[in-house]
Amino acid sequence: MTGQLLQLALLLGAFLAFMALGIPVVFAMGLSSLVFILAAGGSVPLNVLATSMIQGIDSFAFLAIPFFFLAGDLMNTGGITRRLLAFAASLAGHIRGGLSHVAILGTMVFSGVSGSAVADASAIGSAMIPAMKKENYPPAYAAAVVAAAATMGPIIPPSIAFVVFALVTDVSVGRLFLAGAIPGLLMGVYLLITAWWIARRRNFPRAKRARAGEVVRSFADALLALAMPGIIIGGIVGGAVTPTEAGALAAVYAGLVGLFVYRELRPRDVARIVTESAINSGLILLMIAASGIFSWLVANLALGETLVKFFTSLTDSRWVMLVIINVFFLIWGLALEPAVALITLVPLLVPVAKAYGIDLVQLGVVVVLNLMIGQLTPPSGVVTFLTAQIAGAPLEKVFREAWPFTVALVAVLALVTFIPSLALWLPEMLMGK
Repeated sequence: MTGQLLQLALLLGAFLAFMALGIPVVFAMGLSSLVFILAAGGSVPLNVLATSMIQGIDSFAFLAIPFFFLAGDLMNTGGITRRLLAFAASLAGHIRGGLSHVAILGTMVFSGVSGSAVADASAIGSAMIPAMKKENYPPAYAAAVVAAAATMGPIIPPSIAFVVFALVTDVSVGRLFLAGAIPGLLMGVYLLITAWWIARRRNFPRAKRARAGEVVRSFADALLALAMPGIIIGGIVGGAVTPTEAGALAAVYAGLVGLFVYRELRPRDVARIVTESAINSGLILLMIAASGIFSWLVANLALGETLVKFFTSLTDSRWVMLVIINVFFLIWGLALEPAVALITLVPLLVPVAKAYGIDLVQLGVVVVLNLMIGQLTPPSGVVTFLTAQIAGAPLEKVFREAWPFTVALVAVLALVTFIPSLALWLPEMLMGK
C-alpha cells in the first residue's frame, strides 16, 4: 500500500508542480501523466496518453455542456435575464436592502438554465451591480452578494458540474439534477436571510412596494423565461429528453424567445454568442479529455483501492469520512477550478464513498457545494474576482463582505452532509431508489 500511495503522491505532486509553474491545466495533466508513465519504467505503455484522452471525452452526454453555456448566453443577450430581474424586483424590491434580494432571487431562476456560476455572475452582475451602486450600496457589498448568489448556479438544476460528476462516476445525471433542487433552494433562503440581516444592520435602502398590477405585468412579461427551468427538468425527469437534448432544447428555446418574442436578440449577435460559448465549453471539454489519462491510471493501478485501505485504517465511521471529504474538497476548492477538481479527484474518492456506504448522488451535491464555496473565498475565488472587476471594487474588500454569505453556505453544506434526505428525497420520490 505504501508503494501505491507514493505513486499517487507522484501523480498529484507533479500535476500541482506544473500548475504552480503557470502551465495551463490541460498541459499540466498531460505532463504529470507523462512523468508518471516514464517513472513507471515501461510498465505503462505510452500510447495510453492518446487513447485515454479520446476515451475520456467519447460520450454523447458531454454535448450538454456547450448547449447549457449557449442557453445562458442567449438568455442574457435576448432580454430574458432582464425580465427575470424585473419580476424579482416587483416581489422583493420593497424589502430593506431590496436589490440584494433581487440579485439572489434572479440568480435562483437564472441558475435553472445556465448551470454555471461564472455565467450567473456575469449575467446577473452586469445588470445588478451597476444598479446597486446607483442606489448607494457599497460596491464591494454589491460584488459580494452577486458572487455568493452565483454559487447556486451549479447546484440548482441543470448543472454543468453535475454533468461532469455524473460522467466520471457513472451516476444518473437526472438524479443529480433533482438532488440539487432542495439544497439549491436552501442556499437561496440562507443567502436571503443573510442579506436581510446585513441590510437591517447597515440601513440599506428599499424601493417603493410594487402594486399588484405591476407584479402581474412583470410576471406575464417574464413567464416565458420562468417556464424554461420547468421545461428542462420536467423533460429530463419525465424521460422525454436526455440531459444533452434538454441542453439543446434550452438553447433553441432561448434563441427563439430572444429573436421572435422579445426581439432583443439580433441575428448578428448569434454568431458571437455561439463562438464565445464554444470557447468556454471547449476549455472544460479539453480538461475532461486530459483527465481521461488520470482516470485510466487510477483504475488500472488500483490507486482507488489503496485509498480505501488507507482511510478505513483511520476510521470506520461514515460521518467522520464525510467530514474528511468536506475538509478535503473545501481545501482543494480554494486552489483548483471546480472542473479540475471534479475530473482529477472525484474518481479517486468513488471507491472510498462506496466502501463507507455514502450514496454517490449525495456525494455529488456535497462535492460541488464545497467547490462552489471555494469559488467565493481566497485565494482562487474566481467568481469573486469577476464580480469585483464588474463593480470596480478592491478584491480584499469584496472577500471581507462575502464572509457572512460564506458562513451561510457552509451551514447549508453541513445540513446536506448530515441529512442525506435533503439531497436524496426528491430523486428517490420521482425516479425510485
